[in-house]
Amino acid sequence: MHVTLVGAGALGRVYGVRLAASGTDVAFVVRPSRLAEASPFVIEQVTGPKRHDRLDAPERVAEVPRDTDAVLVTVRFDQLGPDLRDRLRSAPAVPIAILTPLLPAEYAALRSAIGGRVIAAMPGVSGYVDERDVVRYWVVSVVSTLLDDPGEAAAGLRAALEALARELHKAHLPARLERDVGSSNAATTTAFFPLIASIDVGGGIDGLLADKDLLSAAVDAAKECDALAGRIGKVASWAGLLTKFVGPFTLKPGVSFAKLVFPEAVRFVEAHFGAKLHAQHLAMGEAILAVGRAHDADMPALERVMARLRARAD
Repeated sequence: MHVTLVGAGALGRVYGVRLAASGTDVAFVVRPSRLAEASPFVIEQVTGPKRHDRLDAPERVAEVPRDTDAVLVTVRFDQLGPDLRDRLRSAPAVPIAILTPLLPAEYAALRSAIGGRVIAAMPGVSGYVDERDVVRYWVVSVVSTLLDDPGEAAAGLRAALEALARELHKAHLPARLERDVGSSNAATTTAFFPLIASIDVGGGIDGLLADKDLLSAAVDAAKECDALAGRIGKVASWAGLLTKFVGPFTLKPGVSFAKLVFPEAVRFVEAHFGAKLHAQHLAMGEAILAVGRAHDADMPALERVMARLRARAD
């Protein structure tokens, strides 16, 4: 099987290198400025067997190759725009699984531009690029990569997605088809957003905890977003559990405990959800506010967080 990754950041490298290590043919669609790069992709698993995998000569391409059997999109949320839609529209008629967090308008725009082969998906891994340009990542056996099940009416597409899931299983990345992944993706993204946006605003977790006004807005925005999430889909269990413990008297001891017991997890949160993804946070926050307006949901606390986020960009 030939799988193309659109994007070669932390997520794209984990999926691509693990697939390549199990014998899958893999290519990475990258920006034109990165086509001439020849550096290897190196990934290190934090959990379980602590695997170390290296792809010495990643195939970097400008367009999706014609012999591709499936596409995995791993770019940032703010990159799900017209340019990406144009590049994917010209791709072969194969499943295009979007591992990027999706909200309803963005999902609809992609399907309108490209067609029903655009499939909502949720990653089962997470990671960050460290100072060595090595991806440190987590795989948890109880969390699978989810691919939206198109149903029996789309038998050809479903068969191709099942083949992709088998390739991921072969790479020891649990995957399965499931219904309504799109709505779950949107709900989970919405529920989790206030925390990651506030970490960006605070310049890190410690900055968030030290800023009383920001912490108060973040806690209230988490409640608003949790309520909105419940109206648009089912929140993933891990995100629902986390948001229930976001509060002024639970967040601080929780962070202190995490720093003591899981220090690299704290580092991951700051590296992955901090200022590096500022443009994504801005775009995602505006999209969530638009979803709130569409559902007549008042979200003054999220507006306060977004005002701080916008100011940080100036």
